Amino acid sequence: MNSPTKFLTVFLMNSAVFAATLSYEGFDYAQGDLAGNGGGVGFTGNWSVTTGSWNVVADSLSYATLETTGNKVVAQTGGTNIAARSTGSQPDSGEFWASILVDSLSWNGGGLTFSANTSNLNLNAGDFDNRARFGFGINGSNYVYTLDGRTGTPVSGSVAGAPEGTVFLVAKFDVTNGLFSMWANPDPGGSSPTGGNLIAENVSFTRTGSDFANDIQFAGLFTNWSGVGLDEVRLGTDFASVVIPEPSTLVLFGIAGLGAGIFARRRR
Repeated sequence: MNSPTKFLTVFLMNSAVFAATLSYEGFDYAQGDLAGNGGGVGFTGNWSVTTGSWNVVADSLSYATLETTGNKVVAQTGGTNIAARSTGSQPDSGEFWASILVDSLSWNGGGLTFSANTSNLNLNAGDFDNRARFGFGINGSNYVYTLDGRTGTPVSGSVAGAPEGTVFLVAKFDVTNGLFSMWANPDPGGSSPTGGNLIAENVSFTRTGSDFANDIQFAGLFTNWSGVGLDEVRLGTDFASVVIPEPSTLVLFGIAGLGAGIFARRRR
């Protein structure tokens, strides 16, 4: 196989993986207030801080071989801190996956939440009408999740054992069958989660409406403590798509390399 053809084959194989990535946020912004920044891939609009305060802080959080870009965000107030951004186009069937890095300080953590609006992105609200529709993260020393939390009978869970330090959280929403699964510190790479801890497996959830995508129009960064860092938010349609690096950069790199290879072949 000649070099350009080989490159094209590899590029197309990689593109199939990248296509499953829906949104990525590595917080590649200047240090300072998160509000008003709007980079990344797949998300729309800018980050708005609805409660508390979030700052972009130098250097990414890291976990095992997970590839990272940009910086991280750190909560600045001791009370509730929530930042919101539109998730862009998301699926209403099949599987919806999400991942995030959480830097849990003294076992005080945070997480990622979803809702149809920016007013309901609190994972730990006592009032279920004001809780995020879907969310997962760390609260104290527990892994926690809430599913369709604004209904009269919310589904939620709390599993002890969350460690201090950086934790890689991955969640799967089987939209078609209404099932939720969650992992902590799975091995990056591969087509399915291996290693780490299985926190929840096929927990059944219902929705007040039939449109799952409408329920996750907005993503929220959430914590109840200052100093907690969050990073590397990925949304996708399979496990591989939420453990790969930022997709557009790699795809553009592939296109550039493909063009260079073809150009070099033509010159020979």
